[in-house]
Amino acid sequence: MELNKSVSTPLYHQIKDYLEDKITKGEWEPGYRLPTEKELANQFNVSNITVKRAILELVNEGILYRKSGKGTFVIKKEEQDISKLVSLRNEADDDQQHPHKTLSFSKVMAGTNIGNQLEINSEEMVYKINRLKIKEGDPEVIEYSFIPSGVFPDLSQTDIEDELLYNIFLKKYGIELGKAKIFFSTIIADDYEADLLNVPKGEQLFVLERYTVTVKNQIIEYSKFILKQDQPRYFLEVQL
Repeated sequence: MELNKSVSTPLYHQIKDYLEDKITKGEWEPGYRLPTEKELANQFNVSNITVKRAILELVNEGILYRKSGKGTFVIKKEEQDISKLVSLRNEADDDQQHPHKTLSFSKVMAGTNIGNQLEINSEEMVYKINRLKIKEGDPEVIEYSFIPSGVFPDLSQTDIEDELLYNIFLKKYGIELGKAKIFFSTIIADDYEADLLNVPKGEQLFVLERYTVTVKNQIIEYSKFILKQDQPRYFLEVQL
């Protein structure tokens, strides 16, 4: 394809349309790795920046996804239950493995921000947990969790190895859970997040913030989950 530089349609948009047409017609199937940005830039006789803009728009629209060091790929047309990504407890899979890599585990003073999130005094102690959820050997979700140490005395790093926090609440401490409230937003990957999730810096990521409340209306957990956008559609199913 030769770009038409005499029309008002921006060059990056013409490239975007070309790439999307390849995917729509099935010439580039799900999982197909695109030519590199440099190769596309040479093909269209434009700058890398022009190609990058076209690709980023398709990434943000859920048509392509990028893996750091591996390239840009056509997204597989799948749906994924977002509750699985934030490690909600599921009665049906209690005996399954929940692979996590613990990045840090410490007991710290809540401080103003976390104290407000958990509705406790800023001087109270909390467990600060940073983990990486693994799926089929690949990093999938960065987890930051804060839980009050007074509610969960003697919690150790060993307790949380490859285990869901909800299962610990229920099995070890017998906490009766009431509800979870989840907020959705997005961020742009910084160096740390890009390195952990194996995505390019500047990639758009999903953010889920979860508040877990007991049947007595006490907040016992505040967690933030940072997810890769490598699926075009996520869903959350609610039983009525």
